[in-house]
Amino acid sequence: MARSHCSILLIDLNQDDAKFLARVLKQSGHSVLVARDAGHAKSILEYRGFDALIVDLAVPQADELDLISWASCICPKPRIVATGTNMVNIEQSIIDRGANLFLHKPVDTDKLLIFLAQSRSRSSFTGRVEAVDIIEYVQFVLLGGAKTILEITSSVGTQGRLFVSDGRVVHAECGILQGEPALYRCLGFREGTFSHLPWSEPEQPTIRKPGEFILMEAVRKRDDAWGDSSPDDDIL
Repeated sequence: MARSHCSILLIDLNQDDAKFLARVLKQSGHSVLVARDAGHAKSILEYRGFDALIVDLAVPQADELDLISWASCICPKPRIVATGTNMVNIEQSIIDRGANLFLHKPVDTDKLLIFLAQSRSRSSFTGRVEAVDIIEYVQFVLLGGAKTILEITSSVGTQGRLFVSDGRVVHAECGILQGEPALYRCLGFREGTFSHLPWSEPEQPTIRKPGEFILMEAVRKRDDAWGDSSPDDDIL
């Protein structure tokens, strides 16, 4: 069963609006982190994945619009919701920049919650990594030979995706990392959650080495990285 809640990054310079919307979202079971501004949000997104990004287009709009364009290209890509007041005839241009939904203020929270629920319906299976060695699980997935996207989230919220096709990991992404660096970061997580998403082709393959080789290398890198570190550390 797919999880029904989303991890959300919220940017709204109006503190009252931000507090109200965050409260509504949390009451509906979602986890919410509020960023100070567009620059703060970008620095967070470089190292942590979110299911959804909600951006209020305050005046001036340049930073927020640039954030939408940038966020639409990162991996994994969040679902992007833009909000604003007095935004006549610019909704399509905001969508063209990469937003998935535009809502006029005051925000229709029912419409927003429906959108978030539909966004989470993409997932088809979830599980916890803490009782399973994630490298062994990836090996199991490779042996299955199916095409799937394995989304892995660490206990501190770092998120990555492995694109598995015909017994090979053909692409990996984690924050600003792609390819083998992203793969080894994901396989270095001590604990967390994982889910399988419907297959979609990556923009380009970034991993060409055999599955057996990269898993052996992942074990070596993880053993070197863990050392005497705390069990709660999110290992790079």
